Amino acid sequence: MTVNQRTLHHILVFIYGACIATLSLLPSDDAITFNIWDKAQHFAAYAVFMTLAFPIGKSRKAHLCTAFGILLFSIFIEYAQQFSPGRDTSIEDAIANSLGVISGYVFSGWLAKIYQSRGNKAAPSI
Repeated sequence: MTVNQRTLHHILVFIYGACIATLSLLPSDDAITFNIWDKAQHFAAYAVFMTLAFPIGKSRKAHLCTAFGILLFSIFIEYAQQFSPGRDTSIEDAIANSLGVISGYVFSGWLAKIYQSRGNKAAPSI
């Protein structure tokens, strides 16, 4: 990745996190609703977040720190929801978020290994 591509990637990950925070903290009357099970939405949102953020790190330790940071972010957002009208903190949502981060981490690590095994040196290392 070039410096410009890396910068754009960081911006994309930041924007994605800001979108999750915004959607999660909207008052319930203003929230966007989907006809999908709530826990599946949490799982998918954080699996995608981790998958997007995974290439930022260049080592296993960096990937784990990224995953931990996203987990802390999800817990903070869940806690902050209690201050948003019509919302509340949910341990079940935090668990779904955590499982999404873990799945995104495992999936991204698997993709990186496949990419590296094909001789591509630009893949993030794990």
